[in-house]
Amino acid sequence: MTTIADSIKKVHNGASFYIALGDFLDEFYKQPRDIQCEMISESPGDEANISPAYMALFAATAHKLANDFGLPSPDWAMDNRYKMTETPYFDCNARGNLRLLFMYKSPSEFKFRNLFVDENFLARV
Repeated sequence: MTTIADSIKKVHNGASFYIALGDFLDEFYKQPRDIQCEMISESPGDEANISPAYMALFAATAHKLANDFGLPSPDWAMDNRYKMTETPYFDCNARGNLRLLFMYKSPSEFKFRNLFVDENFLARV
């Protein structure tokens, strides 16, 4: 079982954010509820030295998955350290109308952290 904290460590060690997140999501969606809860509950700790936007995206992911699957929202994900307080983050380096679309479609768990992504950010095929 790969936790979200493990995925954060992978990014810290040089893995691509999107690959680490995708691998985590692939495993998360296959697990029963009790394992899913464990997968998002572990705090990433202070050793995680990755971009603030990626940390905020992981926190938003944990928060959204908790809400979508009826799991308790992890305390660590609500920490103010995982918000983009000064500059908003737009996925895909969005500009123009794409920014407007992301501002409209972004799930509330992401907007809460000043993150703007596509509504299908956590979807897998």
